Amino acid sequence: MRRKRLRTTLLVVVTAALVGIGYQVLTSVRATRHRTPRSIEIDLPAVAQHIMDFRRVKTKQGKPVWEVKAAEARYFDDQDAIVVRAPEVTFFFEDGRRRATLSGAEGRLQLAGQELESVTVQGEVRLTLDELEFRTAQASYERDRDLISAPGAVTITGKTLDVQAEGMEVLVTPQQVRLLANVQTVLRLDVAGS
Repeated sequence: MRRKRLRTTLLVVVTAALVGIGYQVLTSVRATRHRTPRSIEIDLPAVAQHIMDFRRVKTKQGKPVWEVKAAEARYFDDQDAIVVRAPEVTFFFEDGRRRATLSGAEGRLQLAGQELESVTVQGEVRLTLDELEFRTAQASYERDRDLISAPGAVTITGKTLDVQAEGMEVLVTPQQVRLLANVQTVLRLDVAGS
C-alpha cells in the first residue's frame, strides 16, 4: 500500500510539473507573437559592399574613358572610396586605339559621385604606355591634373631603351614623361626594325 501511495504522489508531482512547463511555453510563445519588434542596431564596419571580380567603366558618347578591374573590392560609402586588390586601371585616349594601363598589388580609388578623382596603387606597380613599361613601388593618378606620378625609384623599359630614375610624372593625355632625378639611360639599336 505504501508503494502505491508513493507512485501516485510521484505521478501527481510529475504531471503538475509537465502542466507548469507547458503553461510557461504557451505564454512565452503568445508573448513573442504580440511583441512589437525592436529595431536592431548593430555597429557595422564602414564597408558598405564587398565585391569579387570588380569592374567599373566610365564611358563618354559610347566610348570608354577609363576602366577599373580588380580581383576584389571593398567600397567605403562614408569616404567615397574603394580599396581594391590586384587593380588594373586603364585610361583610354580619344583616338580609341591607344591606352595607358596602371596595375599593382593593391590600390585605393577615390570617387566624386560617379567620377574617378584619384587612384593610388602600391606593390609591384606597372604602367604601360604604348610600347613603354614603367615599374615602381607606388604610383598615383590625379584626374584634375591628368597626371600619374611616382615618388620613388622608376625603371622604364622600351624596345630601344632602358631608363632608371628617381621620381616621375606622366601627363596621360599628351603622353609627356618627366623624370625628376638621377636619370640613367641605355639606348639599344632596334635590330628587328632595321
